[in-house]
Amino acid sequence: MKNPFYFLVTLCALLIITNHSQAQITEGFESGSVTYVAGSYGIADLSSGSWVFSNASLGTSDSDKKRGDRSVRLDAREGKEPFITFTETKEDGISVVRFYYANYGSDTGGEVNISYSTDDGDTFVAAGDTLMATAELQLAQLIVNIADTVQIKISASGGARLNIDDIAMLDVVEAEEEATLDVFVDGTLYDSSADFYMGDYLIGQQEAVMVEIRNRGSQELNIDSAYVDGQEFNFEAVGDTSLGFLESIMVPLEFSTPDAGPYTGSLMIESNAVNVSSYELNISGRLFDVLPISTARQLSLGEVIRVAGRVTVADQFEGPVFIEDKGAGIAVYDSDLHSAVQIGDSIVVEGPLTEFNPIDGPEGDFLLQISTDEERAPGVPVNFDVADVELREVTPEIITVEQMNSGNFEAQLVRIQNATIDHEGPFATNDTNYGLSDGTGEAFIRIDGSTNLAGATAPEEAVTVVGVLDQFNGNYQLKPRFAEDLGVEAVTYPGENISKDLTFEVVTWNIEWFGDGSNGPDNESEQFDKVKQVITTIDADIYALQEIASTFRFSKLVDELEAYGGVLADYSQSQKTAYLFKRATIDSLDSGLITSGMLQQDWANGRYPLFFHFNADINGEMQEIYAFNIHAKAFDDFSSYSQRVDASGQLKQYLDNTHPADNVIFIGDYNDTMNGSITSGQGSPYTNFVNDGEYTVITKNLEDAGFSSQSSGSMIDHIMISSELADEYFEDTERIENTSYIGSYLSTTSDHYPVWTRFQFGEVVSNEEETDLPSGVTLKQNYPNPFNPSTVIRFELPEATKVHLQVFDVVGRQVATVANGRFSAGVHHAFFDASELASGIYIYQLTTAAGLQLSKKMLLLK
Repeated sequence: MKNPFYFLVTLCALLIITNHSQAQITEGFESGSVTYVAGSYGIADLSSGSWVFSNASLGTSDSDKKRGDRSVRLDAREGKEPFITFTETKEDGISVVRFYYANYGSDTGGEVNISYSTDDGDTFVAAGDTLMATAELQLAQLIVNIADTVQIKISASGGARLNIDDIAMLDVVEAEEEATLDVFVDGTLYDSSADFYMGDYLIGQQEAVMVEIRNRGSQELNIDSAYVDGQEFNFEAVGDTSLGFLESIMVPLEFSTPDAGPYTGSLMIESNAVNVSSYELNISGRLFDVLPISTARQLSLGEVIRVAGRVTVADQFEGPVFIEDKGAGIAVYDSDLHSAVQIGDSIVVEGPLTEFNPIDGPEGDFLLQISTDEERAPGVPVNFDVADVELREVTPEIITVEQMNSGNFEAQLVRIQNATIDHEGPFATNDTNYGLSDGTGEAFIRIDGSTNLAGATAPEEAVTVVGVLDQFNGNYQLKPRFAEDLGVEAVTYPGENISKDLTFEVVTWNIEWFGDGSNGPDNESEQFDKVKQVITTIDADIYALQEIASTFRFSKLVDELEAYGGVLADYSQSQKTAYLFKRATIDSLDSGLITSGMLQQDWANGRYPLFFHFNADINGEMQEIYAFNIHAKAFDDFSSYSQRVDASGQLKQYLDNTHPADNVIFIGDYNDTMNGSITSGQGSPYTNFVNDGEYTVITKNLEDAGFSSQSSGSMIDHIMISSELADEYFEDTERIENTSYIGSYLSTTSDHYPVWTRFQFGEVVSNEEETDLPSGVTLKQNYPNPFNPSTVIRFELPEATKVHLQVFDVVGRQVATVANGRFSAGVHHAFFDASELASGIYIYQLTTAAGLQLSKKMLLLK
């Protein structure tokens, strides 16, 4: 938010009355960039439009005087003649030009000159006297009221540097005959008796608003008094003041009280204005009192603290939220808060100081947070308030791994450069730690399964990583929030906007010793409830299950899942195979064990394939399908491997002879891989299927990409189809289910993850409007721009395609490859880290598989 100042300089110039107007132009220089086309001459593409910058730049340093984050810096040293000009003429004229100006840093003697042109910039005429800059920002106001097409130039002289900020070119105004009062607050006109809410502020961080009192009449406006009734507000009273046409006075209004609470007051103005001689504006706002987070972190566990900060993590981890003030960060665990905030929000939180310590470890070795604590602070809730202010994202602190391990940055948003992640291929879909190093030390990076990093491919080379610092059992963990924090591409699946009612979903899932707490997860009831949750979440038409150890639990599962029927293998082994099928879409025709041609010793001593013959009716389209569910012999010894090889051969011969032209799904826990074998030095037992064009192992794509379906890291659960189903297969929809919505999944539910895919029978129409997808390939302006050292490049694709996104310097040399691979249809964000590059203009270019090339410029300022 801008910081207002009280200084005002008014210059009177040419006055031409007009009877029409145009929207005003304002420019605060907070966004956009300058492209220098010839030496110090550049074109600035800013929010208001295009500007010419000559010996001028966008200043961001501490020495630049500015009301926000940036201002214009004009450099008149060494005889230079700097200026800025708005290139787009204001066709309906200008009434008033305003801007703030001051000397840059410790420079002195800066002079500002204003001129205007009514001939498209061919000649400029001086307007008003030269302004002498001081060390503090002053507000200049030039009354012009030129009805012609006009351009304004602001130039500097005096051999010094100076800053210009917040330029406004106001509408042409026709004078009223008598004195007329207009009152503006931060540029918005407020009538008498209106309400103005100043906002919610933390004590010590409240910001002023600017009140402008303006005369819109030809007769002088005589102000007898202007003051604020309300001692909690600071407003320098005005009295016995006269204003001519379009003249104004500007006074800052701010809170003056050091105490927290809601406050109200009134701005009162007495004058000779014909429209309102007694003006009143109702003012209200709130102040909060809080502790600095760094102070609150030093208090004892159980103490109730009140802190405030900006949100750095909202619901990305599904809890906790992380907030940060200017000195420190802290986590907040409260389910209502998680869904109530977004990154950049300013919030106040009150509640007990606790630690997230689920394993009863040593105090101090776990993440400090604000949450309920029935032991130390019984009955004390977590309360929060989201301030009604603009979003402002926290800039990550640049640190090293060595500093990360120091403990000085817990709960803060940090950036580590030149970091290497000790992992190849996709990240696991459950919460998983990986090694992290940068040459200064080693630590952990934790990929949270709730983020879109689950399943994303880990970067192969050293990268810049961003995340918040967590602590668990004495180890600090960097937790990135989303794919952009690592500069990787999130996993997306086609057809996510197509209802599952319109497609056929097939799942294979080994539920570890389901219903047998002595061999599998020890809490059978908890496992049962979580299995139900997974099944209803995926909402598939058919599930091929393995390791059903309790007939009772399976029957109970079928009973409680009212929409499903079930088939259970009837062999004597304790680990049985089974099917769950949705009754509304699956018509069961037959089921049983395949024993013909199968040798018992090759099928784990009788764990024969379980077939299921059914009709699948999806949205009026029907397919007759034969499914074969296996749980092959486990273990990596050669004897077990040989059994899998023999079993695979027996099943293929059976399928080739018995179902040569049928729709076949061969599904289950293969207990081996497609690329080689879990048995060292051996080929896949299923090479006979892989090498036969009549079969397609759909899930081999997942194995090729490095996914694993089992906690040991192997991809041993697969789905295979015969060629007769190839046209119905919904390409690229195969996936490992992200079970992050199940707490402690591996210890409470199963050591295998569900593996599933989709089929579409006939033509499928999206259940969303086609406009949800981009209509064409689009390359957006990077943000932020200018940037240092990283930025995000957004591009949009109407359909899946291969994309090559490269960065070049101004002489055409390639300096980086930001993205190179196949991307799905939709919106994508590519993270670019320019830590190793010098300041300057760079061109980023997007090339698609069809040969389309799009380019844009970006500015790196260090």
